[in-house]
Amino acid sequence: MNDKHDLHTMKAVLKVVSDAGSGDQVSLEDVVREIGDGAFAPLLLVPALIAVTPASGIPGLSSVCGITIAIIAFQLVIRRKRLWLPQFLLNRTVSRTKLDQARDWLNKPAGIIDRLTARRLAFLVRYPFSIVPALICLMIGLVMPILEFIPFSGSVAAGAVSLFALSLVTKDGLLAILGSALVMTAGYFVWRWLF
Repeated sequence: MNDKHDLHTMKAVLKVVSDAGSGDQVSLEDVVREIGDGAFAPLLLVPALIAVTPASGIPGLSSVCGITIAIIAFQLVIRRKRLWLPQFLLNRTVSRTKLDQARDWLNKPAGIIDRLTARRLAFLVRYPFSIVPALICLMIGLVMPILEFIPFSGSVAAGAVSLFALSLVTKDGLLAILGSALVMTAGYFVWRWLF
């Protein structure tokens, strides 16, 4: 498998994801096959976007998305050429109806975001600086299963990962800065909530 599509916008990623598979159920393996196992940034964006949508209310979904984010981000950090995911994640499925609903829910914001993104501060999302957003995504992915117990925190964390992944997709370093600001803000509120 290889990178099969020109995925430089959020709408392009959503379109490819919605085209994945052929039945009533779409597996993560279908999505990886459709996007290409060398396209790490779009593949990182997919579970983050799922966890941002209302589908994140499904018990356990944020945990699965978090684990997937952590595994993909780790492989970005170590600069693997091809993505590896465990079979139990690749076998996870979602109904095409729910996938289409998520796409429809995200389509309008995606269009707005795509109009606002540009190649800015691109050095922040090129190696070696690109390791920083990948490390932050790795840490967020690891804590997302715990965040299921704090209302809305999983969606905020996934929103930050979405910004980082989108910064890598669009080569917009400003999004990486915004993602960092969101992580710091969320961290502050979680700290206040806990202590």
